[in-house]
Amino acid sequence: MTSTSPLSKNRRGRHRHNGRSGNGRTGVISPAETSLLELQAQLWTARARAKQQWLEQSLAQPITTSDDAAWRMTWIKRALNMVKRGQAEIKHHAALMDAYAEHLSVIEMTLMASAEQKRSTAKPKT
Repeated sequence: MTSTSPLSKNRRGRHRHNGRSGNGRTGVISPAETSLLELQAQLWTARARAKQQWLEQSLAQPITTSDDAAWRMTWIKRALNMVKRGQAEIKHHAALMDAYAEHLSVIEMTLMASAEQKRSTAKPKT
């Protein structure tokens, strides 16, 4: 699975992030974008529930032959491997996002300290 997040594009050097979105706004998330994110999360939750129900119904079907039992065990093992790979990928992406968030916090603190220093030196002493 290839990632198209701004982080992955930035790591590959394809795009530089200048603090503005494509429409010229700063990186602050708008209420419309927040509601879109919530809508996408609800969609993923609904899909997950549907898949869970399908899985439970499929596994509840009785096994009638030894071939069915062997096929089911093979299918379960393959599905478990897919789940484990997905979990590992999510952990990997979460670790990258944590590192990036920490990096942004350090940059923010550096910029805030610099802005404060500039304000204090710009004030005339009386």
